[in-house]
Order: sequence, then structure tokens, then C-alpha cells
Amino acid sequence: MSCSNSWRALRGVTTVALGLSFCSLAGAVRVDAAAPSASAVMASPQQAAAAQADESASLRHGVVTALDPRGARLQVQGVWLAIVADKTQLLRDGKPAALDILKVGDAIRFMLAPSADAGAADGPALRMIYVP
Repeated sequence: MSCSNSWRALRGVTTVALGLSFCSLAGAVRVDAAAPSASAVMASPQQAAAAQADESASLRHGVVTALDPRGARLQVQGVWLAIVADKTQLLRDGKPAALDILKVGDAIRFMLAPSADAGAADGPALRMIYVP
């Protein structure tokens, strides 16, 4: 008799557990409401394409992988960047420095010049280089 009582208790616990799991699933279903229309959903305000594409003010970081012998360009992790005379500034430890102190392997932080101010036809131009 004790064996049949334990089976009944096990069946009762299993039935309750299954019932609770189905109740929790049923609570997540929306039956009476339709999906909102496209005009009811508020869209986020869009910026102009030029404002979205301009990332010139962001400070980037990388490692100098190559230097142009003329001193007009440097390569940062595979991308050649133009050094524009009288527009590109170099700071070492927060103080102005000459551009010729850069070496291959230097870890740098840099900002790109906006495309209208770049003045170079050979790729993006550097506005500022910071060597820690």
C-alpha cells in the first residue's frame, strides 16, 4: 500500500509542476491585442548623414607600423594617414613636439581632421597625435 501512496504523491507533484509551467507560459501570450501599427510607433529623430559620418572629434588609438620616408604619412595598424604640414600637431607627454620624433612601434592616440580640412589627397589626414 505504501508503494501506491508514493506513486500517487509523485503523480500529484508532477501534475502541479506541469500545470505551473503551462500557466507561466500562458501569461506571456497576448491574445486580445493586435500588434501596433507602424504609425503608432515613435521613431527616433535622425541626424543628417554628414553628422552621422563625422567622427573626427573622437580620440582613436593604435600603433605606428610604418613611416613614410618623406614624413608626409604614417601607417597605423595597416591604414596610411596623411600628416599635413602646419595642421597636424604632435604632443608628447602633453607638450608640443616635432613630428620627426615618431618611431615605428610607438603607441599613439590620434584625431583625424574633418575631410574638408584635410588638404591631402592620399587618405585621411591627422589633426593631432598624442604620444604618451
